[in-house]
Amino acid sequence: MKRIGISQKKFIHLFGISVYDGMFGPGQATMLMYTFLRNGATYLQSLAFTRFQTFISCTAAFITYSWPVNWIAIYYTFGSLIGSRLALRVAQKISTGQLRFILHSVTIALLIQLVIRVAFP
Repeated sequence: MKRIGISQKKFIHLFGISVYDGMFGPGQATMLMYTFLRNGATYLQSLAFTRFQTFISCTAAFITYSWPVNWIAIYYTFGSLIGSRLALRVAQKISTGQLRFILHSVTIALLIQLVIRVAFP
């Protein structure tokens, strides 16, 4: 497996993305994916690192906010686990070019949706 080189300056970006995730949430996975890809990670490595960071973040939130038992959090947990397993299996069967196209397409679609929501509240 190829090692990726992340300089100490990039850890500031990763920290900033994590703070953004804690405050707002949406888009953090896309930002993490682009950060890892720009630092030499393969698409599958980027996907794995992003899923791991999201898993840790969600686990911490689950532990923090699940008392008394929050049943919706349990459903989200199982859905997240199933979705991430499916994503990793599907990503192994698709070419890197197709995966990049999907990532860019979804990012553009989300940006368009955001602009429409802001322009037409």
